[in-house]
Amino acid sequence: MSPRLHGYRILAGATACTLMLLGACSTPPDKITLLPNPDGSVGAVIVKTGNGTKTLDKAYTQVAVDKGGAIEQTADTQAGVQAGVQSRYHDLLAAQPPRPKTYTINFVFDSATQLAPESEATVQKLKADLASWPAPHLTVVGHTDLAGSQEFNDRLSLQRAKTVAAFLIKAGIPAQQIETAGRGKREPVLHTADGVPNQANRRVVITIQ
Repeated sequence: MSPRLHGYRILAGATACTLMLLGACSTPPDKITLLPNPDGSVGAVIVKTGNGTKTLDKAYTQVAVDKGGAIEQTADTQAGVQAGVQSRYHDLLAAQPPRPKTYTINFVFDSATQLAPESEATVQKLKADLASWPAPHLTVVGHTDLAGSQEFNDRLSLQRAKTVAAFLIKAGIPAQQIETAGRGKREPVLHTADGVPNQANRRVVITIQ
């Protein structure tokens, strides 16, 4: 549910289209503002009352809905709306939890412990983000390529996840904040014929939220 303060409903840019049904509103009118996602992308929000429908699909667009259900675009420019939102709701926006982030660490062939050389930069980025992430919860999922049996790869993928979990615990993350799983060769990022080795598929995917 979007936060509602002082007659405002602030909608952080939904990635899917959202429909809002509004009945009679209090005076002063409700204002609905669409905020962008952290990467600048914006979805769409449909505001609908008994008197009409309005679609918001640009960052910092804003409509007002009066007590009779009439929907009107506010006269403020997008820059003006942005400045007003930042000024009025600075503390609320600053208190939002970080958006989930995903990291992929690759392994060498048939190993549950040896990282691929190119994964070092990812490990360093992960360490830096964890240092400033409040109370992180991590999901660590291991994967393999399509070489080998399903049973073997199930064990290998889980071992890879546990290797990364051990690294995270050593870095100071409590074990109870880490979930591990192994998916074997069921979810390759690069589809190959069964039995074909591929380094892109030998990986652990870490999601911080």
